[in-house]
Parts: sequence; C-alpha cells; structure tokens
Amino acid sequence: MPHTRRKKPSASQNKRLQVTDDSGWTHVTTNKHARRVRQSTPNPNHSLNGNGGDNDVEKEEIPEELVPAEASPRTTLSDLQRQLELYRQRWENSATWECVVEGLKRGVSSSLTAPRQDEGEDENSISIVCIGLGSPSGFLRGGWVDRRSVSMYQLAALASVLSWIEKNTSNQTSKPQITAYAQDPVFNTHDEELLNSLNVTVLAHPHAFQKVTKGSLLFCPGAERRHLEALLARDPAIVFGGPLEDIESNVVKNFVQNRESIRLKEFSELEAAFWGMSVYFPTPEVEYGFDSKEGKDDTEG
Repeated sequence: MPHTRRKKPSASQNKRLQVTDDSGWTHVTTNKHARRVRQSTPNPNHSLNGNGGDNDVEKEEIPEELVPAEASPRTTLSDLQRQLELYRQRWENSATWECVVEGLKRGVSSSLTAPRQDEGEDENSISIVCIGLGSPSGFLRGGWVDRRSVSMYQLAALASVLSWIEKNTSNQTSKPQITAYAQDPVFNTHDEELLNSLNVTVLAHPHAFQKVTKGSLLFCPGAERRHLEALLARDPAIVFGGPLEDIESNVVKNFVQNRESIRLKEFSELEAAFWGMSVYFPTPEVEYGFDSKEGKDDTEG
C-alpha cells in the first residue's frame, strides 16, 4: 500500500507564543499581537530599577501592538450603563470611597481651582485626565485577559470623582468649567460611547498627556511606570493611583516628596481594582493661590 505524502507545515504556521497577563499567568497563543517574554531563573537580588547586575531576571519584551478590546456582539450602551450604575452603588457605599473623599476635600479647593495664568489656559476651569483605564466592555490581548470588572469599578470611581468635584465647586462665585479626558489604546466603540455619556472626551495618544497641567487631577489607576514618569513630570495637582512609593524613579520620588497622601482602604468587592492606591495632593507649604483649610481639620491622622 503506497504511503501518503503529507505537506509539512511551514515554520511560521501556528507559531505559539507565551503571553503573560496582568495577574502573572502565562498562556500560549498564536495571536500576532501577543507580548513575547523570555525569562531565565529569577534572582532574589533583582532590583526594581533594573540595575541589579548580570544575574538579574533576564527579560526581553517586544512591545505589543495594543488593539481595541473585543466586546461581545450583544453588548449595548444601555447594558453597560446599567452595569456601571450597579458598580457605582457598591463603590460609593465602600470605605475606600470615603478615603477618596478625604483626599479630595484636602486637595481640590487649594489646587484644582487655583489661578493658572502662566499655563495659557482658562483659569476658571478644572481638568481631569484619565490614563490607562482599560476596557470596561471587552477582553484584552486577543481574548486571553478579562479585566472588565476592574475597569468598570475604576470607571465608577472616576464617575464619582467627577460628580463630587462638580457638586463641591458649584457654590463658588464663578462656577468653574469642568473638562474630563480619557486615553487608552484598548478602548473600543462601546467604551467610547460609555465615557462620552459621562461627558468624558476620549483622545488618542498623546493628546490626553498634553492635557495634564499643574492644575489637573490625574486619574491613573492602571498607568504603566514609563507613562507615570511622563505624566508626573508635568506636576499634576492631584493624583489618584499608585502605589507611587514603590516605583524606583527620580521623577516619581520628587513628585511624592512634594505631596501628602491618603492611602485607600481595601476595596472588599474587588481588591485588585484599587490595590495599594492613594490620593496624592499638595502639601500645605505648596502655594496654589487658595486657602487649603477646608476639610483639613477633620481628616488629620
């Protein structure tokens, strides 16, 4: 009986790649957008800043091409809005949100509403910039990573911050104009619609970075270190994110040294959504043009 000759598959066909997701799990995929990681035996003396020597963890990353998250075909804006409302109710009933309010009380009146004539922008305005939110509606990295709940809780926190600032600056003689921006390459059409429904304008890179000024509130719960260095170099007044104290960077260290902070209590609904984060705001010695006594006496300690 004659042998059947089979065509040998090419070396590039179905090439498998290792993908390490945000939780530390490693998957195998054929997705061309995957992040490839080559890692040797870990060295316990490895330092965060990568200056630990030749025996450090050897890691080679090829920057992945971030693409919009993949949402279910059945996803609708009304469904996402209902989900967001439920997430926001849980968020605002938490002790974690109470910590955020304390930080806002101590930072908003003395910084976001201060005159900024040297920055070429309307001094009667407040800018809020969100970087690295992720997708509340879709799967990441070719469907391998599901961080929708994390992003939805973080979006709920952003919505609460926006509402709090609008409410607590409306009693001023001249009500400031509040503008909010968001940027993340994984946003899909559903995410943009959801953000727009909250009066948040979605911008493409790097336009949201350019919106960060000394009078901004930077909301960055998911920003990477390289992005944080670029953002904090612009010296935003208030930052929601972190933990910044763990980052080995002179830019980040200088920012932290010139800020006070309130560490957020654990968010019991989903600890990973706000793990180790704080609200960072100007120290009393930093002059932003407004009295910073409001909300201070009842939050000391």
